[in-house]
Amino acid sequence: MADQGPKTPQSSDPRWFVLMMASRWPLAVVIAAWAIAVAAIQILRQPIPIGLPLNQPFPVRLVGGITVDKLSAPVSVKGEEPLSIEAVKVLPVSGDVGVPKGVAVTQPVNVKGGVSVDGSVTVGEVTAPVSVNGPEGGPVLVGTPDGELLNVTGGVKVDSVGGKINVQLRDAAKSVLPIP
Repeated sequence: MADQGPKTPQSSDPRWFVLMMASRWPLAVVIAAWAIAVAAIQILRQPIPIGLPLNQPFPVRLVGGITVDKLSAPVSVKGEEPLSIEAVKVLPVSGDVGVPKGVAVTQPVNVKGGVSVDGSVTVGEVTAPVSVNGPEGGPVLVGTPDGELLNVTGGVKVDSVGGKINVQLRDAAKSVLPIP
């Protein structure tokens, strides 16, 4: 007889028992994966609540330009940098417009109605007649830095002066000397 290799001892356990014992770990992995899947389905069946403060607007950072054709609701803009508004045509505005500190206007602005300005205003050029009143309809105080001139064309009424005034007249000699 030919040698058929080492003989393994025969077990007295039935084959089905041996098969079940050999497949217990793979079966345990399958059952655990099924249990995790059922739990995940139960948890994800409802929306996940995310706590956002409802009394504050959602912060949005704009990168690049934005085009606005019409504003139909009040707008409040707060940011670290000044807001630049450019328009190809006149933008209609109804109601009063409040201009906070830190606003620079580089193009002519047509204003119909009241404008409230909080802070100082720098004007480069005025091309049409302007009526200006101070607080509560009072006088307006005008000052220039030292060494800079304030050019005025037209009539000026001065009630009081709180300092020194230097007046330069154009062609002063012609206005004082008799006509030749």
